[in-house]
Amino acid sequence: MQFLKFLSFAGALATSAGVASAADAVMAPEPEPVEYVRVCDAYGAGFFYIPGTETCLQISGYVWYQLGATSDDGLTDTPNYNGFDPDGWNKGVRARVNFDARSETEWGTLRSYIRFQADWNGVGDGEVTAHQAWLSLGGFRAGYSESAWSDTVVGEVGTFGSHSDNAMSFGDQRRAIMQYNFERNGFFGVLSLEDDALAGEGYVPDVVAVLGYAAGWGGVWGRVGYTESFDGSAYVLPGPIGAGVNSGGFAGSLGLQVNVPNMEGSSFRLIGYYADGDHTYGTLHGPAAAAFATVNGGNGNSEWSILASYGHQFTDTISASVGYQYFSDFYYGGTDVKTGLNGHAAELSLVWVPVTDFEVRSELQYDKIETLDGTVSGYLRFTRSF
Repeated sequence: MQFLKFLSFAGALATSAGVASAADAVMAPEPEPVEYVRVCDAYGAGFFYIPGTETCLQISGYVWYQLGATSDDGLTDTPNYNGFDPDGWNKGVRARVNFDARSETEWGTLRSYIRFQADWNGVGDGEVTAHQAWLSLGGFRAGYSESAWSDTVVGEVGTFGSHSDNAMSFGDQRRAIMQYNFERNGFFGVLSLEDDALAGEGYVPDVVAVLGYAAGWGGVWGRVGYTESFDGSAYVLPGPIGAGVNSGGFAGSLGLQVNVPNMEGSSFRLIGYYADGDHTYGTLHGPAAAAFATVNGGNGNSEWSILASYGHQFTDTISASVGYQYFSDFYYGGTDVKTGLNGHAAELSLVWVPVTDFEVRSELQYDKIETLDGTVSGYLRFTRSF
């Protein structure tokens, strides 16, 4: 009997100890569910959903390194494009990162775009700058980006100049903009209000309008630009050409691209330009225009210019282009007074893509302005894009 009581007591102790042990046990928390990044295929390759949102983000960019040289002696020759120093090899590095965020709304695609860029040319570290920053909703777009004079955003056939990366003289510039874009059934257009840095009447912006049509065979486009802050020959000049006032400046351009049948990536482009003075719209900021601006001041506009370019895609990895541009009657810097000087430019580009996202590019350009020596300049560039 005593033995049975002992067994009952021991069993009770074991049961209570087990309960206490269970009560004191430390339980590991269940891991939080992981939200993996989802691919967003609504806007093309490279987009993914920002976790916890319906916004799609693409991160892209490139790094390039180049070696450049020029025949310009720095004295009597036409100044070379890209501002190469004539005393040796010119080294350059560029780093660029783009952030492109998009989502759909009842008013159309809501988008924001930021581009950071740094350039190094052999002296010190390259500073990082906001090269572009803009937002858009449907057809509305505002921010800091390429002027509609050089980049139409919609209707890509009407963008920039020749087939090369240099693209010759096409009025390349960036502005603070507010614009409306449309694209429907092949037709595209832009109406762009562009900041003129409070020049002239500070509350009046510059205006660019573009209209064009794009199809499988190529496309046609026209654009006009107006700046109210240009005063033409009111600028003080030597001699009798300093009289009179031309308030406002106007420029126009017509372009054509014809795609080569059965040769994807091959096309011919023909673009004409007109400007009524040396203002911010025209062929300014390109190689030959910049060369004349260096010699004569101002923006380097000519009254008329015509650009012809052909790009050919030989294989999936090898392409080339040739281009020629003629400039009729450059203006004195900052005026609507003509110099009577004409100019020529010719270019050749060769591109090899040995592996995906790696490009080897070589470009040569010849520039010649009447009364000045011609110059040849070019570079070899290696680019890794992502």
